[in-house]
Amino acid sequence: MLKIAIVGTGAIASNHIKAIEANDKLKLVALCDLNEERVKALAEQRGVPYFLNYKDIPEAVECDAVILNLPHGLHASASIYFLEAGLHVLVEKPMANTVEECDAMNEAAEKSGKKLAIAHVQRYMAVNRKIKEIIDSGELGRLCMYNEQRSINYFLPSRAPWFTSKKMAGGGIVMNYGAHAFDRLCYTASCSPVEVIGACDNFINDRDVEGHAQMMAKCDNGVSATITFSGYSTVDYIIYYYFTGGALRVVGTSTVEIKKEGERAWSPVAVDMSTDPFILELEDFRKFTNDEPTEIPDYAYSRRIIEAIQKGYGEI
Repeated sequence: MLKIAIVGTGAIASNHIKAIEANDKLKLVALCDLNEERVKALAEQRGVPYFLNYKDIPEAVECDAVILNLPHGLHASASIYFLEAGLHVLVEKPMANTVEECDAMNEAAEKSGKKLAIAHVQRYMAVNRKIKEIIDSGELGRLCMYNEQRSINYFLPSRAPWFTSKKMAGGGIVMNYGAHAFDRLCYTASCSPVEVIGACDNFINDRDVEGHAQMMAKCDNGVSATITFSGYSTVDYIIYYYFTGGALRVVGTSTVEIKKEGERAWSPVAVDMSTDPFILELEDFRKFTNDEPTEIPDYAYSRRIIEAIQKGYGEI
């Protein structure tokens, strides 16, 4: 039984709680958040203690691991604290704000002997698993290019203010959604970005993070990728994979279509959406802490995602 505390009870925490409760080898033992009203209500519903300061958790409850759902700027310090306290850590994506912070987190994991994993959930989503299956099958020939276009109102009042603070978020729409885009590319295409260039700016407000961006990447297997984000209005979300013998596209988050050479119309691809990706992710984290085979993203993989983002920003 892996006893888990969750630090940060924002929107994503509900997915983690449900995944823990769906696995009889996992147990929720504590919740922590600065928002006492929210964390108290959630803790009472689940019958577990709550904390306002995560540093109180190791001494107060019997705990094996923590899930960190914190502002990106706190990922490194919180991860290091818990690793040094002897707990395994699953930290939400992106791993940290810089590759230097990633390295410090890994050093703490190696010294403590505890496991550090990063919650890049893309590989557990049914759509991406189906895409990877198609790519690996070779039925469309060799993958050549990836193109992602995402337009969303990034600055809605409902978004937590820290997301638009460079210090706390590490960046804007690129750091947040770029972590997903690069993860999806790397997982489905079995590659790593080796060259990344980008341009970004903010034309709508005085926040110190970008509101729109374009990036181009070249990967170690020859695949090239373009990623375009607009954070000013919700218009579209579409991803194209181009092959030597056709193309594949994803419209929104669930519609997958394929077109082979010589075909005029896109054909739908059946995708079994019945499995919760967070259930798969947390079971993989459990296996990871037990030294069992797992697909959970580790330090080396997740550091490459941060490195690609920083290259896109022109920071390295």
